[in-house]
Amino acid sequence: MNIKSVYKKIVGSGSQEKIIKGVFWSFLGTLISKGFAFIALFLVARILSVQEYGKLGLLQSYINTFTLFSLASFGVTATKYLAIYNNEDKKKASEIFSLTRIFVFILSSFILILSYFFNDAICEYIVGDPNLKSEVLICGAAIYFSSLNGLQVGALAGLQNFKSISIVNIVNGVLSLPLIIISAYHYGIKGVVVSLAIINFSIWACSAILLKKELLKNQLFFTVKNLRKHFDTLYHFSLPSFLSSIMLAPVVLICNSFLIKYNTAGYYELGIYNAAFNFSQVGTILIGIIGQVFYPMAMQNFGKNNRKFDFFNINNSYIIGILIFLPIVSLPDLFAGFYGIKYENNNMYYSVMFVGLSSIVIAQRQGIARNFAAGNFMWFSVFSNLIWAATTILSCYLLISKGSIGRSLAFFIGYITNTILFIPFYINKKLIDKKLLLSKEHLLLIFCILISNLIFTLIDNLFFRIIITIVFLVLCLMIFKNWFKSYIKNG
Repeated sequence: MNIKSVYKKIVGSGSQEKIIKGVFWSFLGTLISKGFAFIALFLVARILSVQEYGKLGLLQSYINTFTLFSLASFGVTATKYLAIYNNEDKKKASEIFSLTRIFVFILSSFILILSYFFNDAICEYIVGDPNLKSEVLICGAAIYFSSLNGLQVGALAGLQNFKSISIVNIVNGVLSLPLIIISAYHYGIKGVVVSLAIINFSIWACSAILLKKELLKNQLFFTVKNLRKHFDTLYHFSLPSFLSSIMLAPVVLICNSFLIKYNTAGYYELGIYNAAFNFSQVGTILIGIIGQVFYPMAMQNFGKNNRKFDFFNINNSYIIGILIFLPIVSLPDLFAGFYGIKYENNNMYYSVMFVGLSSIVIAQRQGIARNFAAGNFMWFSVFSNLIWAATTILSCYLLISKGSIGRSLAFFIGYITNTILFIPFYINKKLIDKKLLLSKEHLLLIFCILISNLIFTLIDNLFFRIIITIVFLVLCLMIFKNWFKSYIKNG
C-alpha cells in the first residue's frame, strides 16, 4: 500500500477530506496566531501594572469596535457568496466581491479620517484618559489595516483556501510574540499599540498577496461594472449581518467605560477583567478553527437534512467549549495563578468563573449563528443581538459596584437570557432541530456544567477539585458520544 492510498484511507474524500484538510490548516495557523498572541498578552500582564493593563484592554476594545464598523460584515458577505457562486457563476461572484471590497475601502478610510479629527473626543469620552492621544492615533492605523485584512481573509475562507489563511495567521503569531513583549518591556502601552499597528499592516500585506493568487486561480476579477444590481444583496445580508455583529464590540466598549467611570478602582478592575477574559480567547483558538471550516459548508448544506452534518455543525463548538472552559469554571484559582500574585484574589477567581460560563454559552450558539446566515435570517439575528445588548448593558450598569465580577457576570446574564428567550424561535425557524436542544443528553450536559460551577465554592481542596473535574470531562464526552448515536439512529 503506497503513501497516497494510506492518505486517502485516513482522510477520505469529498466533504470529509475538505473538512479534515481545512481543520488541519486552520488549526496550524490559528494555534500559532492565537497561541502566540495569548502568550504575549499573558506576559504583558506580568510586565505592566494592573491599571496599565486595564488601559491597554480599553485601547484593544476600541480597535476591535471600530474595525467592525469599518469591515461592516463584508468579510462574512464575501465568505458566503464566494462559497455559493464561485463554481456556479464566476461573474456574479466577482461582482459581489468587488462591491464589498469598494465599500470596505471607503468605510476604513472614513473611520481613519474621523479618528484623526476627533482624537480629543475619543480620548476623553471613549478611552477615558486625555494622556493617550498618540496611542489613539496609532490605533487608527491598526483599525484601517485590520479591516482590510478582515475582508481578504473572509474571501479566502469563501474560496476554502484555508492553507493561505493559515499562512496569514502564522505571520501574525510569529510577529506578535517578540514585538509585543519587547515593546511592552521597553515602551509600555505605547509600544504595544505601535506593535499592533505594525502587525496589522504586515498581515494585510500577506493576505493581499495570497488572495490575488487565489482570485487568479479561480478566474475571479475586480470590476466596477454592474455593481448596482447587487445592492439588494447588501441590504438583505450585509446590513443586518453588520448590525447584528456590530453590537458586540460597542457593548464591550460601553461596559468597559462604565467600569472606569463609575467604579473608584476602574482601571484596576478592568485590568482584572481583561486578564480573566484572556482565558476566553484560548477557547476561540479551537472554536474559531472549526467555525471557519464549517461556515462555507453550512451555506451549502443548510436545509438539506444531512443529519450527521447538522449534528456536528451545531455541536462541534459546544463540546469543544465544554472541554476547554469547564476546567476553568471549576478551577479558576489554578488558572489565575499563571498571572502572578497580583492577580490571586477573589475578584479574579469569580471573574474567570463567569467568563468561562459565558464562553460555554457562546460556544453553544456558534452553530445556530451559522444557520442564521445560511437561512438568510440576519434581520432576526439583529433583533436577537439587540435584546442581548440591552440586557448586558443594563446588567453591567446595575452591577458596576461589583467591579470585574459584576462586569463578567453581566455578560453571562446577557447571553443566558438571550438564549432562553429565543429557543422557540430557533426551533420554529428550523435553525436547530428540537432534538438537539431539548434532548435528555443536552439536559445532562447542562447539569454537569451547573455542578461544576459549584465545585469552586463548595470544595477548598484543589486536588479533589481536579479529580472531580476530570471525571466530569470524561462524563461529558460519553454523553456527547451517546447523543450522536441516538440522534442518528432515531432521526
